[in-house]
Amino acid sequence: MRSFRLPGSRSPSWVLAENAGSAVFSLFSMLLIGRAIGPEATGVGTVALAAFLLLDVLTASLFSDALVQYPALSARHASSAVTAAMLAGVAAGLVLAAIGPLLAAGAGLPEVAWLTLALAPLLPLSAFSGAASGLLLRGLRFRLLALRVLAGLPLALVAGLFVAREGYGPWAMVAAQAVGTGITFLLILTRGRLRLRPWLDFGALRELWPVAGPQIAAVVVMVGKYRIFLLALGLVVAEATVALSHFAFRMLDAVLATVWQSVARLSLPRLCRLQHDRAALAEAYGELAELQALLGLPISIGVALTAPDLVHALLGPSWAGTAEATRVAGFATALTFLHGDHSSLFVAVRKAQRNFYTAVAALGVPLLTLVATHPETPEGVALAWSTQSVALPPILAWLVLSELRRSPLWLARRVAPAVLAVAAMAGAVLLVQGLMSNWPPLLRLFVAAATGAVVFIPLAFLGLGRRWPRALARGTIEPMPAE
Repeated sequence: MRSFRLPGSRSPSWVLAENAGSAVFSLFSMLLIGRAIGPEATGVGTVALAAFLLLDVLTASLFSDALVQYPALSARHASSAVTAAMLAGVAAGLVLAAIGPLLAAGAGLPEVAWLTLALAPLLPLSAFSGAASGLLLRGLRFRLLALRVLAGLPLALVAGLFVAREGYGPWAMVAAQAVGTGITFLLILTRGRLRLRPWLDFGALRELWPVAGPQIAAVVVMVGKYRIFLLALGLVVAEATVALSHFAFRMLDAVLATVWQSVARLSLPRLCRLQHDRAALAEAYGELAELQALLGLPISIGVALTAPDLVHALLGPSWAGTAEATRVAGFATALTFLHGDHSSLFVAVRKAQRNFYTAVAALGVPLLTLVATHPETPEGVALAWSTQSVALPPILAWLVLSELRRSPLWLARRVAPAVLAVAAMAGAVLLVQGLMSNWPPLLRLFVAAATGAVVFIPLAFLGLGRRWPRALARGTIEPMPAE
């Protein structure tokens, strides 16, 4: 009998496990801790945690992609980037501690000031982990990157529930964040073998900045994009429509985030490794586009098809408007899975400014549509929000194909197995839903989902030529070299 062995440290299966685990444990943490401390305490903790996460994403993302991309990375680049990120984390911690009393006064919640003060020291630790993760990703240390989630998030959930049981209310959310951040920091510090030292070489940072600068600017826009849209939406439609639309978008993003993050984690180091070999770069991009379509299309189309039953089962019939909005957004989002991971490609070929322009367009197009149409229903709001998913993919596909010097037919062949399998899946799901129209929504949802999986998986396998997706095969990627 063969003994069970864990996948190797560079196996792509760790990427899938990391992002699936992150989605599951994040959801369970939110639900279980929120239920344990109640809505009022959750609201208090959310105010402080939202400020922390906004600053955290900026400092933790500062140099991570640039450290993966830079071809001639040396010890001075690595140490300088991590040192600069930690200094940015210290500055962000001071900012968080300073604005805590202002947030407390503005929200009328005095405890927020103490919560933000407790969260502030975590920002330098998280900044170190974010920059160091770029070095781990460059070396394809997928297993260690996954352990941050698979070990850290369960322990964070236990810590949060323990503090909640002791009656400390919103401090349970702070405890969970502190444990998760601390475990990630300790894992990378003790197991990373990165040989870093405090160092600040401004020449090295300037060499990393052509990628780091545009990428962090794109992150700022992407982080603020949805919040700005919601703010504008609140000025145009009724509060109930805002709530129905918000739940639709968040529900769809929750299930699709795993796809985007997994493909990006696999794409960035591989494409950067091949940045000077255009033929090999194109071949790798085609395999990754194939994988993204296989993962993203069935989820986005499946959620769109089953949205009425999904919303009815989770939220109740009064949230029917959310189902219609989810359908519109789901079908539109499917188009974004047809041209591959453009963001990683632009980083690899040192044209990261295109990601910033794409982020600005993804914000501007829905806002202009919202102002022009003044929608009154969640479905209309979803149409306005989804214009970015319809308008941008053709442009991005053209940019990608121009960069790779390939034809549209070349890209179409890569995503064809997923498209054909999803078309058959959709037909089967619609048939089942028609035959089970009088069944309870939850039962119909399970049967439709199972039918879709039974149809999609074998057809996709046959469409691939009875093989595993090449982007997940061993030996398709090597670590980036370093001095």
